[in-house]
Amino acid sequence: MTTDSRNKQCNIEERKINLLEKEADFRMEALQVETVHKRLRFRADLLCQRLKLAKEGVAQEDIDNLLPMNA
Repeated sequence: MTTDSRNKQCNIEERKINLLEKEADFRMEALQVETVHKRLRFRADLLCQRLKLAKEGVAQEDIDNLLPMNA
């Protein structure tokens, strides 16, 4: 293998590595977004449950004990 072909091969390998790193970064970012979404969805569901109980006349103290907001 000539020096020129070795350099080309090395450049190709470097580009592959860079693409794999970018893919890993995108996947990590997607997982972070999904985690935030699930956390917000959970919080929204919790708020809906608390509101429903309040409308049904359940005492606020009981709601706070059943469905704490720090969950």
